Amino acid sequence: MYIKFDEFELLELFGNEPVSIGDLEAGELIYSLSDDKGFKIVMFMNVYENVCEVSIDYQELNVFTCRIEKVVSINKVNDEMIINNEEKSVLKVKFKNQIGVELL
Repeated sequence: MYIKFDEFELLELFGNEPVSIGDLEAGELIYSLSDDKGFKIVMFMNVYENVCEVSIDYQELNVFTCRIEKVVSINKVNDEMIINNEEKSVLKVKFKNQIGVELL
């Protein structure tokens, strides 16, 4: 099993391609985005171990960090990213106006 996601949707949200850790086949990717208000979001995912970690910093200070296990999919809905595990939608990341999160 692996995390299902659309590379083009994540490219649209983050505005750049992911950085691959080690071999591309290992499935370890880092997406990041900084906005003009001083917020930065970094998302690490291990596609094959079904793990996703999200952190948000404001002016170099960490304001949010979470690790989600048993991730089955990541979806884009409008200008938001939804991370789903085996049981439910867990986290909504907002990209417009200001980077933010909502626990679901």
